[in-house]
Amino acid sequence: MDSNKVVLPERKQWTNPIEFFLTLVAFAVGLGNVWRFPYLCFKNGGGAFLIPYTLMLIFIGAPVFYLELTLGQFTSTGPLAVWNVNPLLRGIGYASMATNCFWGLYYMVLIAYCFYYLIASFQLIVPWSTCDNWWNTLLCTDKRMLANLSRIDLLSMKNMTSSPSEEYFYRRVLQISSGVENTNGIVIELVVALAVAWLICFLALSKGVQSLGKVAYFTALFPYVMLTVLIIRGATLSGAIEGIKFYMGTVNFSVLKNPSVWKDACTQVFYALSCCSGGLIAMASFNDFNNNIYRDTLAICLVTWFTSIFGGFAIFTVLGHMASKMGMSVADVAKGGPGLAFVVFPEGLSMMPFAPLWCVLFFLMMCTLGFGSEFSIMETIMASIIDEYKIYLNTPKKIVIFRFCIDNFCDDIALMLGKERRPSKFWQICWKYISPIILLSTIIFSSLFYQDITLDDYTYPSWALALGWIVVILCLGWLPFIFFIEICHRGTWNIIKEARLPHVQWGPAKDEHRQLSTRYARNMKIKTLSMQTLSTIDSSTFDSDAIVDANFSVKQMADTPITSF
Repeated sequence: MDSNKVVLPERKQWTNPIEFFLTLVAFAVGLGNVWRFPYLCFKNGGGAFLIPYTLMLIFIGAPVFYLELTLGQFTSTGPLAVWNVNPLLRGIGYASMATNCFWGLYYMVLIAYCFYYLIASFQLIVPWSTCDNWWNTLLCTDKRMLANLSRIDLLSMKNMTSSPSEEYFYRRVLQISSGVENTNGIVIELVVALAVAWLICFLALSKGVQSLGKVAYFTALFPYVMLTVLIIRGATLSGAIEGIKFYMGTVNFSVLKNPSVWKDACTQVFYALSCCSGGLIAMASFNDFNNNIYRDTLAICLVTWFTSIFGGFAIFTVLGHMASKMGMSVADVAKGGPGLAFVVFPEGLSMMPFAPLWCVLFFLMMCTLGFGSEFSIMETIMASIIDEYKIYLNTPKKIVIFRFCIDNFCDDIALMLGKERRPSKFWQICWKYISPIILLSTIIFSSLFYQDITLDDYTYPSWALALGWIVVILCLGWLPFIFFIEICHRGTWNIIKEARLPHVQWGPAKDEHRQLSTRYARNMKIKTLSMQTLSTIDSSTFDSDAIVDANFSVKQMADTPITSF
């Protein structure tokens, strides 16, 4: 083998396509499908919400999902190295990695909470069902004792009292302070739960995608078993029908005139599919070059759509039973976000016969859903760092002299999947026009109607909000920063046109696949010639002028007609 030729290390692959598919299911179907979609559906017109949700899934979710999988599989690189397609936009890859770091930390905290509840469920009487514990206050009231009061009295009591589950979560688990400016001590139990969660994550990823693929059989399938069990049990409870009516039985089409409903549908699609996080690119990068990701895209989108609706039935049958026991409306007990998972739903489960058993099953399912997403997040971060590090060790930084666009990308998909699977006009129009326009409109609408975050009645101080914006800047600031670095690296603003062209490394990872295309076969020669040119420079007298001469020589070779090679 030519010693000057760029040789990338052999990349690990999934053992079989099923492991890839199940890992995507575990990654895409996460906690948000359980605690976010059902509440959004109830809040935004019941069954009518399925219309904007389905449309957003078709015109934004599926095209972006397919695009990311294709990029990862075609290049066999992670979300950092994939931006060799346009070095000026490499900051997007770094932004997604920064986002994944914060996202991974957030998910681990949620998993630690689930662990805490899981262990606490192994008792004859779950601790969030009574008011006679050391953490309870005089305001703690078991609302089951108030079932004979009128609804007006109940609502007024609700504003003046707190439930056992609320006090357990905020005063026992979190031991929350009066505000971010006042901090309490470290909760040792949560520290231990967090350490155990990180240990499990480390063990699951100890062998990379090989171990991740095996774990996916459990993390992807077990939640469906638990959801099915909860639905069957919930359907036999009193008040279950009322809960389902509030979930899907009421259809209010007038809400479709409200832009916020469409914004909620758009954001939920991205939550549900985990788009634009870099994880899809990373997971697909371990595929065989010819794996049918078109089939996988359609299947995952359908599974996600089904799971969101399916999970809602498990939630609202229990909420209906809870409302029935308390003599309240489902609307008065329904809540979205972590409050549903750690306050409302545990309270509902505590009212069921054999409550500890159902609490154990529910929080075991929540842990599994959390780990399913967390494993992929951490694998994405590790794979991206490894890819980028090896590329910078083994390859020169040169530019491919051809423009990359949607048409070329469609040719690449045909190269990978076969000409019969070249993207149709639908996918091309979505990628070029529909998806970007809808996403831009959603961003503009969200910015115009932005409101500072609050926690119930608590308003965060200005410095805490500023800290939140700093986190946002740490994620998004990579894009302009890397853009500026790439421009400065090339010495002048006059070469922006050249700088935005793909890197020489862009394309299939293996030479056998590059040889299938004239563009990438030529690119292989440019890479080899680049290494040969650089090898003529004596390392002992290494200077920038020699590099400039070498770069100019390689550029002349790249500009030469293909027939000369």
